This record gives sequence, C-alpha cells and structure tokens, in this order.
Amino acid sequence: MRLRFLAPLPLLATAAPAEVEREIPWGVEIVTGYRSEYIQRGFKLANDLFDVQAEAELTLTDDLIANFGAWYGTGTGSADFDEGGAFAGIRAEQGDFSFAFDARWRSIDHPVFEDGLDLMPSVSWHWTEDLGLTAGAAWNTGADGLYGFAESNWSKPVGKSSFVSLTGGLSAVDGYYGRSGWNDLYARASFTQGINQSVAITPFVGLSIPLQSDGETNRLFGGVWFEVNF
Repeated sequence: MRLRFLAPLPLLATAAPAEVEREIPWGVEIVTGYRSEYIQRGFKLANDLFDVQAEAELTLTDDLIANFGAWYGTGTGSADFDEGGAFAGIRAEQGDFSFAFDARWRSIDHPVFEDGLDLMPSVSWHWTEDLGLTAGAAWNTGADGLYGFAESNWSKPVGKSSFVSLTGGLSAVDGYYGRSGWNDLYARASFTQGINQSVAITPFVGLSIPLQSDGETNRLFGGVWFEVNF
C-alpha cells in the first residue's frame, strides 16, 4: 500500500518512470494486498494482513499536488486485528526538492496500539531521476510520541511496463509507545509489472531490524499488491 502506515507505495501513475504524463489533473488508484507480517514503524501489529486502499490525487498547479483517501486492513494471525482510517496530504515540487505534509486518522482494534491522529511533514531530494532521499517526522496522538526517519528510494525501469524499486532507511523515536532512541533499520524491494495501462501487480519483500532490546526481533516479510488506477 501507498500509506506510510501500511508501507509506502506511490500512485502507479507517478511512481513508474516510464509512465506517460496524464492529460487530466487527477488520478484514482485502488490497491488491495496481502503481507505475511504487518510491521509498522518498527512495531509488529499483526500476521497475515489483508488490506485495501482507495486514493485520489489531484494536481492543483504545475508544482502543487493534493491527495486523499481511506484504507482498511484485517489480520488473521494469533489474535484478531482490524485497522482503518482516512488521510489527506499536499506536496509541493520545487526544482530537485519536494515538500510534503500528511495528516491521517487511524482507528485500530489492538490491545496495545491506540486510535490517533498522525501529522507528518517531510522533505525529499531528487538526487537523480532514479534516486531520491527523504527525511521526515511524525507526531502521533495515539502513540503520544514522535517518530522520525531518513530513507533512500531507488527505482529503475526494466521494460516498457515494469520497474524495480528499493527502499532503505533508519528511524528514531521519542516517547513513541514508551520507546525512545534509535528505533529500527528497514528495507523493502519490489517489482511492479504492468498488465495494461490501468492494472499492475507488485510482489515485494521487506526487512525490519530493531535497534533496541524491547521484545521486537528481526522481521523478514513478503507480500503482493494488486493495483488498479484510472
């Protein structure tokens, strides 16, 4: 999924380097997927997560883009798990830089994690056409703490309708569900294959390595997204 809560996947129309620019100033994407473990910001929330998300993206000006949508996910592991929410964001493009602000409300059925509002500013530097660096911070009212991250993102076309993506990063927290300090190292690799102009499938694998001794362990997970955009 695109959501940072549910593991970032951009709208296919803006993520694929080979995609032709749209003639209309908006796009809509629906994504459904499965992952073997749901790791969110270094915390394991569930096993065997199934989720679905709908997102719309609107081009306001040549360098200002807004997006909004909603999602729902449910787990089938050792304990019942349900999560849903809505989000809105805005992104400004200025030369090689992007400045974004995202706000999202999450409702969660979990014995530890709480409902809450998440506010996250971030900045990205597009070092090359294929490689970018992003840093951001988020205050979450449910966690009653601050989460920060720095990551690199690389993508490369491997055909007329497919591309590979790699993401790696480092996170830190302050009072985030009682955790402070360095949080985790994380990475994800994915391959997107376009079936036609509107449909694509993306298998992926991910890794989270905790940097604190608080019950979390190294996590290796995998899954697949199925995307439809129009």
